[in-house]
Amino acid sequence: MKKIIRKFRDLKYRYKLTILMIAAGLIPVMIVSIYMQTGTLKMLRGNEENNLKDTLDQTVNTLDNQAEIYGNLINYLSYSQDLRKIIDTEFTSDYEAYLEYTEVADPLLTMPQIYHKEIQKITLYAENIKVKHGNTLAPLDSAEKEFWYPDLKSTEKVQWFVKRGSKRKIIASRKFFDHEKITAVLAVTLDYNRMLEPFSSLSKDNTGGTICDQHGDIVYSSYSMSEEYRPARAESVDYIKSHYSYSTREMEDTGWKFYLYRPTKVMTESANHLVERNFPILAICILLILLLGYWASRGMVGRLERLTENINRINLGSREVTVSSDSKDEVGVLIRSFRRMMNEINKLISEVYESKIALQKTEMKALQAQINPHFLYNSLSIINWKAIEADEPEISQVTLALSTFYRTSLNRGETMTTVENELSNIRAYLDIQLIMHDDNFKTTWDVDNDSKDCEVPKLILQPLVENAIEHGLDASEKEERNLLICISQDEKTLYLSVCDNGFGMEREKAEQIVTYHSKGYGVRNVNDRLVLLYGEKYGLHVRSKEGEGTCVQIRIPKNKGEK
Repeated sequence: MKKIIRKFRDLKYRYKLTILMIAAGLIPVMIVSIYMQTGTLKMLRGNEENNLKDTLDQTVNTLDNQAEIYGNLINYLSYSQDLRKIIDTEFTSDYEAYLEYTEVADPLLTMPQIYHKEIQKITLYAENIKVKHGNTLAPLDSAEKEFWYPDLKSTEKVQWFVKRGSKRKIIASRKFFDHEKITAVLAVTLDYNRMLEPFSSLSKDNTGGTICDQHGDIVYSSYSMSEEYRPARAESVDYIKSHYSYSTREMEDTGWKFYLYRPTKVMTESANHLVERNFPILAICILLILLLGYWASRGMVGRLERLTENINRINLGSREVTVSSDSKDEVGVLIRSFRRMMNEINKLISEVYESKIALQKTEMKALQAQINPHFLYNSLSIINWKAIEADEPEISQVTLALSTFYRTSLNRGETMTTVENELSNIRAYLDIQLIMHDDNFKTTWDVDNDSKDCEVPKLILQPLVENAIEHGLDASEKEERNLLICISQDEKTLYLSVCDNGFGMEREKAEQIVTYHSKGYGVRNVNDRLVLLYGEKYGLHVRSKEGEGTCVQIRIPKNKGEK
């Protein structure tokens, strides 16, 4: 966290302001968007769940009405005096019983099948019925063989049972009691598919339905879903509850519990589509916030950045103020104050420079006065002849080079010289350096002859050559070390370049070599002299690449001297 805070503190003010403005705009937008999207998703999902519940309620109400009809029918038949008479009468003959069965029981128990297609048969099981009569009458002991009889409770209420498998059917039955003794049972057999058709019709469009009886056993299960949504355990209510969105409802008459379920992903699909439609609008809002934040910060910080850039240039040695403002805000006041301050500083610097130049000239003349050129040349001439007599050609060569070097350096006390004299000075200096370095580097000259008469300040190449040898070639491990001295010109400018293929340097270091941040004095002194003589747009320009070498170029106005 501290590193993040530190990095934020080190950012430019424009970026800080941009980040803060964007954050101030984005955070409310994101909060409102998340709140609205979440609310929309919740509302739409609630609507889907309500629709699922309403659909189930309507279907169960339909089934409940049907069950009530059949229950009323059973109760009506149970209280029918004609059926009660059949149950209570002990017939004297089979013929008498047959007439009663065919004329009374059969019409009464078969007629409802005409009006209710779901009814497959209605059967009355009674003790006094000794022989089964079609599908309408049967002995009571035959009812005990039916699957539903063991689960009949001791109550006169209608009870419901479902048989699954290949012979699926629904049974609604009711007991007849004489005191505590069961005398008869009335059972209505209903068509499984027709009875549950209102509920089974809901199993479409990735929807499933399950019905459990009063014991929790599944009596119906169906679904219509694509492969990815199908339940792994279709017969498990717990699995449905944990993997789907569902609605449940219990049917009062039967005690059955209905489950209607759909995949949660399907239920939220429409909501997701609505949310996705809002994404482009949200993206446009975010883009506008970014653009407005950047534009506003740029407009507010632009003048401060120009002022900062101007201050940095002044730190690098420039004294020209390029920023200005006529606004009356704090930044405008700061810029105008800075300009006034720099004008005062430039005035003071000019006065100090003039005094310094005068002092340097005085010191140079005093130094030159201390050196007697004739005494120096005569001494070097004696050393040269002694070296020749002693057969020491290298000593002779160094002595002659040193004589030439001092002769061109002193230049009779003049501060200006010609390109030709400056080259003579460098050649003499390089002769001495080659002897000192055992000729381990090669010097190449590329000189425009028309430029030899041009006037230049003296001793401007020697510091550059010395720097190239000491920090470039000596530090390099290359086998071939080359030094290039190039003199060229155009219509108005004279170019003097010293290049080496030595060690090179980083870009930041190359940019600082002529500034006051540089530790070296010789190269910086040359640049200061040129700037003082010719102005800010002239001086040294350094190009360097680490591992490849360095090239230092002098640019001064071209001025032909008199021979």
